[in-house]
Amino acid sequence: MAATVREMFSLPNVPTTVTIIVPGGPAVFLAWGTVTWIDSTINFDRDNAVAIDITAVNGIRTLTRLSGGDHLGDPGAFINLHEGALVRFGQTVTFRLRAIGPDINCFGYGIVITNP
Repeated sequence: MAATVREMFSLPNVPTTVTIIVPGGPAVFLAWGTVTWIDSTINFDRDNAVAIDITAVNGIRTLTRLSGGDHLGDPGAFINLHEGALVRFGQTVTFRLRAIGPDINCFGYGIVITNP
């Protein structure tokens, strides 16, 4: 097994992205993102949200999973929530972490595992 883990930190309305090169790739991999810390600096309320997703594999945009509402865009917009986990063949995986709202920070990880 080979694995790569990258840390991400996001400030209010400042998305963070990180691209991981698949260990031993191109290869079949399992990738997912996880949020491990949410810091609401005032109140965690309706204007706050946290999202981590995989926006691209090999530079090709992944599928949208959620759209609309107060925090996401119209169907097809890049701001929408993309896949949070996937198994695929590829060389690079791009993660995005977002702290949405005026008073929230968050921390998380992008993780890619292969089984050669």
